[in-house]
Amino acid sequence: MKITHLKNHVILKSSSDVSREYIAKCKPNDPEQDPLATGRESYAIETFLSIGSVVGCIDQLYFSIDMLSGYRSSSTPNRMNRYDFIVFGIENYYLRLTSAFDRCLRLSNVIYQLGLPERQCNNDTIIKNSHINGTSVAKTLKEIDKFTMPFRFYRNTVAHQATYSEKELDRLGSFYFLFEEDDSFERYQYLYKKKTDDFVADKKVEFKDNVAKIETLVEAYFDALIAVFETKLKSFV
Repeated sequence: MKITHLKNHVILKSSSDVSREYIAKCKPNDPEQDPLATGRESYAIETFLSIGSVVGCIDQLYFSIDMLSGYRSSSTPNRMNRYDFIVFGIENYYLRLTSAFDRCLRLSNVIYQLGLPERQCNNDTIIKNSHINGTSVAKTLKEIDKFTMPFRFYRNTVAHQATYSEKELDRLGSFYFLFEEDDSFERYQYLYKKKTDDFVADKKVEFKDNVAKIETLVEAYFDALIAVFETKLKSFV
């Protein structure tokens, strides 16, 4: 199971090093005696957690792809057939793919110390902000926004309207419904298993390509952020 290489990015290492310095001063057996974090430590910790949210989202995308082919009737919830399992996995994938951009916006809010509530982090308040507009950070955010935009239709449909649907998947869903209701459809079981295997294999190729692309875009975004983060961090000394 793949884990994103973004875990090795210098901005994550830099923020974690300072966070670790504070943690080393804390008393795990007596947390009431923990020292107050300095401004520098607080900034690094908040940055570290926000970066971790972005990195975790990319990891979860890889997990969701691997899990598409992980259906086991003996270990899935009762009455969840393979079609249900695949739909659940695809919906989860699109929700996470589009949320990567939202998490990047929130990370910019932290890095630049804009002080916005999370729910107010959007294109207008972040990318068009006077501190960010026209910078390489804004450019990389726009690239992530552009890439994720076509997938928001699926996210919005799933979140607000209906179950994920596409022609071939709907056909598979019809078979699994009839298979559960009518024993005579059992003779088609292996034919539809092959069709389902092929559908999942194709989806995994498509999804892996998308994740590789957004991972590259997020890496460029991290590259653009590092100088801002280092400058802000030094300002606390």
